[in-house]
Amino acid sequence: MYAIIETGGKQYRVSAGESIEVERLPVTVGQTVEIGSVLLVADNGEVVVGKPIVEGARVRATVVEQGVGRKIIVFKFKSGNRYHRKRGHRQGYTRLRIDEILREGAGEERPAQRPTAKPEVTTAEGVAEQLPVSIDELGLPARVAGILKGAGIENVEDLLKKDEEELVGIRGFGAKSLEQVRASLKAKGLIKG
Repeated sequence: MYAIIETGGKQYRVSAGESIEVERLPVTVGQTVEIGSVLLVADNGEVVVGKPIVEGARVRATVVEQGVGRKIIVFKFKSGNRYHRKRGHRQGYTRLRIDEILREGAGEERPAQRPTAKPEVTTAEGVAEQLPVSIDELGLPARVAGILKGAGIENVEDLLKKDEEELVGIRGFGAKSLEQVRASLKAKGLIKG
């Protein structure tokens, strides 16, 4: 049994038990990774081709190593202009050991996931008590986060205590910055639409 998977913009032919090097993944050594982008699965002569992926198929692998490849030299040169630049580069990679290839309905039976009802929070105090989030975790542009920190606003609780007029009154913080903050809070589910 083998499968063709896609990860890091590249395609790999994998079988259970073999090791492959893929573009670096944000995981730690020993962690199990499940790759759901399976383009083809072949088992005992039966080939299933996805359009573009095979529904329900996934590949389970264990991270064996995080490393960097051999060094390559990038040398730029223009004759007659005294221009030459020499740089080195080492590409990061993750070595995976393929544990198993699972097709639709195969492998562990997972219980049906029931949607969990999130408690609805309407007040600023309720949001702050529910999730103490720092300004850095909101995913704001660096300029906006820097302005807020400079004004003494370190977390969402401090941010929600201020009204819009106070925020716009901060030097360098305008209507566009306010919209970015609103969009980020909505995306995190900290305020209603």
